[in-house]
Amino acid sequence: MSPIRSVAVLGGGISGLSTVYYLTRALPRHVPITIYESSKRLGGYIQSTQFVLPSAHRNTGDDHVLFEHGPRTLRVSKRVSSVNIFDLIRRLNLIDELILVPKQSRAAKNRYIFYDGRINMIPYSVPSMLQFYFSQPLFRGMLLEVLREPFRQNRPKAAVETNDESIGSFMTRRFGPRITERLISAAIHGIYAGDINLLSVKSILEYLWKRETTWGSVLPIWKRRTTLETKDPYSERHKEHLKALLEDNKEFMDSLQGTSIVSFRHGMQSLVDRLQEEVLKSGNVTVRYDDPVRHLENVVDGITVTSAKGAHTYSHVFSALPSRTLAELTEPPLAELLRKIPSVSVNVVNLFFSKPRLLPVTGFGYLLPKAVPREDNPERALGVVFDSDAVSRDHGEGAIPGSFQDSVDGTKLTVMLGGHWWNEEMPVKQHDKAIALARQLISRQIGVNETPVLAQATFQENCIPQYVVGHHANLRAIHEAVLAQFNGKLILTGASFLGVSVNDCVYNARIAVEDTVARNGKGISGLEAKALYDY
Repeated sequence: MSPIRSVAVLGGGISGLSTVYYLTRALPRHVPITIYESSKRLGGYIQSTQFVLPSAHRNTGDDHVLFEHGPRTLRVSKRVSSVNIFDLIRRLNLIDELILVPKQSRAAKNRYIFYDGRINMIPYSVPSMLQFYFSQPLFRGMLLEVLREPFRQNRPKAAVETNDESIGSFMTRRFGPRITERLISAAIHGIYAGDINLLSVKSILEYLWKRETTWGSVLPIWKRRTTLETKDPYSERHKEHLKALLEDNKEFMDSLQGTSIVSFRHGMQSLVDRLQEEVLKSGNVTVRYDDPVRHLENVVDGITVTSAKGAHTYSHVFSALPSRTLAELTEPPLAELLRKIPSVSVNVVNLFFSKPRLLPVTGFGYLLPKAVPREDNPERALGVVFDSDAVSRDHGEGAIPGSFQDSVDGTKLTVMLGGHWWNEEMPVKQHDKAIALARQLISRQIGVNETPVLAQATFQENCIPQYVVGHHANLRAIHEAVLAQFNGKLILTGASFLGVSVNDCVYNARIAVEDTVARNGKGISGLEAKALYDY
């Protein structure tokens, strides 16, 4: 087939924008790139809004508070996807916009789970683990379950046959129901807003699946002489990437060594805004706003993209759309495979109270596990973020209430409602109802009864893909189907496939672009990093 002559990128969220950014760096300037975006803005679920306070609560004419309606922080680690996004931040000249949250700050160390009618702190060290075990109801009975882990039952026949298992089943086998339902389900609520009994341990907790396969235990102290083997052809590629990225960003990454998470002074929107500015400067990028794609057709010289405003043919198309949206644009069998990746919706409720220090504890926030009975969580909440602590102005002992992102002090919270809880219930889309539920929750659970000065509810429909049991096998089938139906001219990226975090979305977009350009546009699906090997 012919080389890359023109490119369409479907979807202008963080995956689509990152794809365009790496394309502008990899392709000659004469190759036109077109972004198709169904809405009137780029950035997808990353959205930060600055609200001016009501006049009665202002000290100056422009006193404001910033609300995040989607992702709010980036985690710092030595994983290649993390180092890659900081490489991007450096290249976009955003370093001075960063807010660094130290690992030793209360926002980083103090994280909580609501259980047994109270907030329980999660241990952040071995001494704290022993202390909390005897003082917090959340941890009752867990020590013995951890000690028994190496002697637990082997993988059941059903999991062997399907080569996958739900997180709930896997963790219950290895650690028992207490740890699974109280701790693990809470963590999964915070990342995926998902149900541990539906989500795939192989796709989401791959390292634990591999440990059990190799060692018969998931605890690293039991690894004996064996090492974790991998047939992953991309593992060496990721190591080479990581080495190069660390060398290129040594000074910057060294400065982040004591940092847990980061945000931006003007919110996560800064990242997508700067990406947009950068790609448009290249001169060969066009954005088609408010122009949803209706159909994709494989033709001799490329792919014809039919949208609400017309039809155009491109030699290659990168799709950063949610899998089920892409399914509506394609034909069977690919369409059926794409529909197997569901997603959940979350209503993000932002609240700002003019009175500082309203919270009973200081820290990042708390999550609600499945173990919390319905009567203690009728709002179907997933968690609450203490935004005024999470990015506070002072992370020392005398922390000043308020956020770097706000011009005034106060208490700022985000309540997340829904997720998998709405799989069997009607989702709450109404603005006022969502705010009422959030206020009801924080009044009952943490005693915040004041009336917020500002309140905003944002219904994020189908915002988090769910990697259900069988996801890895489905990726392999999608890989084969997309190559068969589009001959390597349609490349897939985005949160539906290889990772839901912002870091993952950016890095996977980079890999998809590099693979496509390296092979001159031939025989790529974008899913090779997982689809080409099993484990």
